[in-house]
Amino acid sequence: MRCPKCNMEISDSAKFCKYCGTPLNENNSQIKSNTSLNNNKENNNTKIIIIALLLIIVALIGAFAYLSLANSNNDSDSTTADNNLDSLNESVNDSNQATSHSAQASKPANTSPITISGGSITTGSDDSDYTYADLYLGSSNAGRSVYVQIFYSRNGNSLNSGNMVPLTVDSNGYVEVTSSQPFKYYPDHATIKVYDSNQNLKDTLSVSLSPTSGTQSF
Repeated sequence: MRCPKCNMEISDSAKFCKYCGTPLNENNSQIKSNTSLNNNKENNNTKIIIIALLLIIVALIGAFAYLSLANSNNDSDSTTADNNLDSLNESVNDSNQATSHSAQASKPANTSPITISGGSITTGSDDSDYTYADLYLGSSNAGRSVYVQIFYSRNGNSLNSGNMVPLTVDSNGYVEVTSSQPFKYYPDHATIKVYDSNQNLKDTLSVSLSPTSGTQSF
């Protein structure tokens, strides 16, 4: 207990304060009672603080658990949605591919005959210019892949080796073939051969030319 006069800590059984000499017999009971009451109040306050802290900790743990569960559900929903979208895209792609393959399968092959129906050959103003040939293969063959081979000659002498040139028939049914090199002389003859995309010979045409510059139709 404490001395009621000097407030120093003294023994509960003391009859006098050893610091100030104040007699304590009459006030012993009251001092003990006050001391006990103060101790109880301090203990109660400590318990209240501890309980409050525990409640706050429990509340924080509950809030954290709730947020974690919510985030987990959102991630799961997002993953499910992404998987569903991927599956839908795959289904659409498969459907498009199937439609494309079906369309290609149902598209009839071009069986139109490949024939040289006309055209022209153009030589430059100088006999060392390149030579150009425009060949009409028919508008029904537009977009078709072909090979063209032209042998030029002068007085029976070959002017070129006749390379096979891969070409695509334009929308008007024509293909244009340019000689691989200039000729030393104007050609007076051309042998034209046309092949399909598999290099199967489809038509041959022999054309006589005037050995001069200009465009000559046939």
